[in-house]
Amino acid sequence: MTEQMNQLQCKMQEVLNSGTSSTKNEQFDKDGYFVIRNLWDPEELYHPVPNIRGQLNYYDNNLDNFTHCEVENQVEGSIARYWYPQYRNIHIGIRKKLEEVIGRKLYNTYYYDRFYFPGQALTIHTDRDACEISVTMHISTNLPDDLKDWPIKIKTPDTYTDKNKTSISIPGEERSCILQPGDGVLYKGCERPHWRDPMPIPRRRKRDVIMRRDNPDYYYHQIFFHYVLADGQRSHCAWDRSR
Repeated sequence: MTEQMNQLQCKMQEVLNSGTSSTKNEQFDKDGYFVIRNLWDPEELYHPVPNIRGQLNYYDNNLDNFTHCEVENQVEGSIARYWYPQYRNIHIGIRKKLEEVIGRKLYNTYYYDRFYFPGQALTIHTDRDACEISVTMHISTNLPDDLKDWPIKIKTPDTYTDKNKTSISIPGEERSCILQPGDGVLYKGCERPHWRDPMPIPRRRKRDVIMRRDNPDYYYHQIFFHYVLADGQRSHCAWDRSR
């Protein structure tokens, strides 16, 4: 898919879904996102960079039970791990905190974490139905101090002149959210276009060149936890409604 086609599809999806996930948090509904500082202990989230690349799909709490695809389709060259066992209970714990923020009950859908590497980007997009209410969290990075504040970007809602959304009176804004480890951005995944520009590429230090040492393998580790509103139009996407 070309970049132009991708942006057109994203815009159509934004118009279609805008206003379909109302909550009791006025600021969240106005902007379509909400930054939450210190959402979870980053030490509990931390995991060293795996040696493998591509997409890993885990089935249960056994670390040996997974399938592996060598190419991660959304961000080629990255590492994406679906249902990594370390985060199963945290998925539930995060949900309970988010329910307090938005004032509505949520159901779990799925989660995955990703390790980005220099030069990799996340293309602008809106998400599938199972990502109605989502949060992206910064876990860790070893980028130099002057580059480590690598933002996720989100577009706020357009204001339309009519209920059929045929004309925009006030365009939405591009916002940049910089997160520290343990911080999260709560956002409406089906409604709000979001993306990441290419991850910074640190310059090689002169000392390393002289000593013929390679730069460390720079990375940025984050995780997405996805949910749906329990009484919303996407509740059928929940994998477990008993919790």
